[in-house]
Amino acid sequence: MSRIITITSGKGGVGKTTVTANLGSALALKGYKVCLIDADFGLRNLDIPLGLSNRIILDISDYLQKMCSFSHIIVKHRTMKNLHLVPGSKKRLSEMELKSFREMLKQIDSLYDFILIDSPSGLESGFFYALDGAHEAIIVTTSDKTALQDADRVIGILESQNELELSLVVNSYRNNQEVEDILQLLNINFLGAIPADVNIIAANNKGNPIALDPAIQSGVMFRKIAQNLSKHHYNQTIDLPTYNQTIFTHKKLKLSF
Repeated sequence: MSRIITITSGKGGVGKTTVTANLGSALALKGYKVCLIDADFGLRNLDIPLGLSNRIILDISDYLQKMCSFSHIIVKHRTMKNLHLVPGSKKRLSEMELKSFREMLKQIDSLYDFILIDSPSGLESGFFYALDGAHEAIIVTTSDKTALQDADRVIGILESQNELELSLVVNSYRNNQEVEDILQLLNINFLGAIPADVNIIAANNKGNPIALDPAIQSGVMFRKIAQNLSKHHYNQTIDLPTYNQTIFTHKKLKLSF
């Protein structure tokens, strides 16, 4: 049985898709069978940081419309055959297609160790369908005030309407105080944080997830987050790199609630 995890945020532009691609890649490196589902219907882009855009022939809408089997829509990663992508649709899905999404999750549940769903931003119907059938949700945020307000709102909605295990990834932080402030505000399980790093943008553009590069600090942090996720490790002492101009240094941060 898979762990089905929706990766979400209240606001666009916080790096949700980047986190999905890199967590999936890091989990696959650990030997897990991983399926990444692009559920940002109408705005397909999870294929880009994975470098799989040219390999897409069919997408999720073809399967939900019963035009093909599930095996026909999956795209295997070039080097990690245990990492599969379900490409999103470039068009908005109909209500009937959205309702078929949960059935798809049931049908593929036994095929993978982890199913990571890249959800739409905001609180439209696609957001709720991307969460329907999930066991867990990871909220991605930055220190931007609007992003934090939206993340807090999403957490409140999920806590009141769903029985999901919630956890947090802080993206693009520039100092440890930012992370501490975010943890105090949102107060949910903490998986880890990714420092602001121009290498991530370059890796996305090349289609090579930064998690595959053990020589870059942000890649190492994605691997640590994947380790925490796989072991359900939260709220422990985590080695956070502090971003200072172009130099990464290390500082221990004790997390407690």
